[in-house]
Amino acid sequence: MRFAAVLAFTLALSGAAAADVTIGQGALHGDETEGIASFKNIPFAAPPVGPLRWRAPAPAPGWQGVRKAADFGPICPQNRRPSLFMPKLAQSEDCLSLNVWTPKAAADAKLPVMVWIYGGGFLEGGSAVPLYDGTDLAKHGVVVVSLNYRLGVLGFFNHPALESEGESGNFGLLDQIAALKWVQQNIAAFGGDPAKVTIFGESAGGVSVNDLVASPLARGLFIRAISESGLGLLPVPTAATAEKDSAAFAAKMGGSGDAAGMRSWKVADILKQQGDLAAEGHVQPFIDGKVIPDDVSLLFAKGDIAKVDYIAGSNSNEASLAPALGADPVKGLEKFGDALPQVRALYEAGGKLTDEEFGRQAFGDSLFTSGAQGLAGFVSKAGGTARVYHFAYIADSFKGKTPGVNHGGELAFVFGLRGLGFLAGGASDKDKQVIALTQDYWTNFAKTGDPNGAGLPAWPAFTPSDRETLVFDDETKAKADYRRAQVGVMEMGWSKRTGQAAP
Repeated sequence: MRFAAVLAFTLALSGAAAADVTIGQGALHGDETEGIASFKNIPFAAPPVGPLRWRAPAPAPGWQGVRKAADFGPICPQNRRPSLFMPKLAQSEDCLSLNVWTPKAAADAKLPVMVWIYGGGFLEGGSAVPLYDGTDLAKHGVVVVSLNYRLGVLGFFNHPALESEGESGNFGLLDQIAALKWVQQNIAAFGGDPAKVTIFGESAGGVSVNDLVASPLARGLFIRAISESGLGLLPVPTAATAEKDSAAFAAKMGGSGDAAGMRSWKVADILKQQGDLAAEGHVQPFIDGKVIPDDVSLLFAKGDIAKVDYIAGSNSNEASLAPALGADPVKGLEKFGDALPQVRALYEAGGKLTDEEFGRQAFGDSLFTSGAQGLAGFVSKAGGTARVYHFAYIADSFKGKTPGVNHGGELAFVFGLRGLGFLAGGASDKDKQVIALTQDYWTNFAKTGDPNGAGLPAWPAFTPSDRETLVFDDETKAKADYRRAQVGVMEMGWSKRTGQAAP
């Protein structure tokens, strides 16, 4: 510890803020900003490289001396699309690290913990994305953790050669579980309470939240869950489908397809070849009988899930995601077949819609709104407490420029504007009010399991009988039976597919 003392003394002389924590792996030296200490790039598993590629995460290494924890580590390998919110970030296969923000790095603080799981279609994203800065949430008296998990073919690969080794193939989900186990073992040193862990995520992160609620391997690692735009009622690929896709990918890469040979492939070549597989939606979690025992929505319907407090929600313009998926919401209306006129009549009960408006709304309801209400309904039927939201508040600077809140548009209100650069200066007083409102709900939920609090519009529990949804808008308030007719159409489709009754 002599080095740590010298380092702290040097930083004090320079006027820089610092923070120090010691965990089982070794000593950490982080930063402190506005009363919030942060520690970044902490390994929670061994680097999944060489012989550890396509294996379940191995125990995290330790270190000698003091590890500098002021800067983010690399994100996991990916073919990134240009994005305002996703600047160029360093990538490496050695990416299994996490970050912690805490208002009090003391073992006796016992603060609630919120573990963030990023989205990106299981193909892109990372905990170093500036938007996911945990400082503002931590100011509400919680410890915030963000983690990396393997993506694309490196994260979800069910080749027969790996199955013969006993690997599940859902490596990205196993990474998330390993990070949650690390939290259980280490978060007390950062002031967190391992008995009060909430997982939350958006898009693929929201799907991951649902997968973890359903996974027997994640039992006991968290007590609350928030799934933001996490789908919910869509079928999960089978192991056979994942195996077929993985074998086809190996054939594209060439070679004999043995495990050792596949582990020698260059990352750049893997990313180059996975493009078509990703575009077709074949890189994602699948039913493996271990991490995911069955179709996730069926596990929710049967109550075969973790007994947790649960929040799920969607946004008013989820169809903004359609171009990235190669989807056309208007063409997608063809799935209703002969029932299209009746479905359109339901959607136009409040007035005529253009084809674009109709398609956009049906896209969001079928993939996201119905999923949030459906899974929340199953949680409620199983005796748990569930709540549903719908985010329709458009920031003042975007009013009149967008038909609704885009996919992921709620994230600036969950995390605040700290990571959005020049956009942060354009927030109106109303925008800031909605940010405060959202952060209060999310952190109240992490603290007690109930998002309600003094001065907040009441957010009732969601039950199959009254189906209350909190609608974030210029006036945020709960609405009973929100979009019931439209969501009912989608739930009937789910019931027909599964042979199960909708909630």
